[in-house]
Amino acid sequence: MPRLFAAILAVIFFAAPLQAGSDHPVGEFRVINSSGFVERDGVRQDLETDRTVAIANISRDTDDNVIVAINGSTIRLHTLKNGLDALEWNARGTAMLHKADIQALMNDRAPADIPAWGSELDWPGLGPVQMVLLPFGFSAYTGFLISHPGDKTVVREMEFRQIFGPADRPQFSVNSHTGEFE
Repeated sequence: MPRLFAAILAVIFFAAPLQAGSDHPVGEFRVINSSGFVERDGVRQDLETDRTVAIANISRDTDDNVIVAINGSTIRLHTLKNGLDALEWNARGTAMLHKADIQALMNDRAPADIPAWGSELDWPGLGPVQMVLLPFGFSAYTGFLISHPGDKTVVREMEFRQIFGPADRPQFSVNSHTGEFE
């Protein structure tokens, strides 16, 4: 019996680091560009809606960085000190998420307690961009690509929704008469 107890404790002890930092989902996600704008000389123009769906795989490393594998590229986003508090963006006059929206989706946690990850990268066709990823509730992510080509600013908002099964899977319900699944 003591051996069994020791074995169980060892499993729990060694599994604990695997659970650290896993309060946000990992795995396969559908990615869509939900909104965006181009701003030049203080004038904003909405970007056309992009209905293209990409598939991304999100994982975490031992330093709590987020690794996004998408379209043949692997992007490492580093933990931003002070979380959401470290970010400033101006979403006025747009359908984009505001800081208060993200806080509401995270049960009104303090901005410094909401994790954020980011990195500066070279993006094909845009040049240098800043990519930021934030929790979108507790089961998805939202992200921003921010670039400054020439005399304009381009901001694209993305949503990362976890894939749980085929999209065309039939719905089922419980029959109220028999209690059986249909």
